[in-house]
Amino acid sequence: MRYRRFSYRYTGIVSGINSPSQSDFWKSQIQSRFAYPQWQPPADLYETPTDLIVKAEIAGMIEEDFEISLYENALVIQGTRSWENLQGDEHYHAVNIQYGSFHLEVPLRQKIERDRVQARYDRGFLYVMLPKAEVSL
Repeated sequence: MRYRRFSYRYTGIVSGINSPSQSDFWKSQIQSRFAYPQWQPPADLYETPTDLIVKAEIAGMIEEDFEISLYENALVIQGTRSWENLQGDEHYHAVNIQYGSFHLEVPLRQKIERDRVQARYDRGFLYVMLPKAEVSL
């Protein structure tokens, strides 16, 4: 697992924020598919008195398969879950697990103590603990 901190804001490519007109519908669908060809793992965001915690479900991976990036305004988790090749006469009847590149963006609306961020990967879940910065009055 790699962890990187950036001192600038994160800007994602987003289309279709407003409800597109019928004529723009296909255009916005193509742009969004091109901008985000990856899948997005399910995730929870919860808060304790001292931390914001992101819990992402990314089973079947090792820590080297994903990267955590912390920007001023967002936490971005990305990586690749490799396809499992079948051996010999084995063949799939159904494929519901998503493979390939994934990308998860978590907007941060609160200041974080960037030097104290911690992460752990346990039983298929990635936990990223983001300590809240003290607000001085």
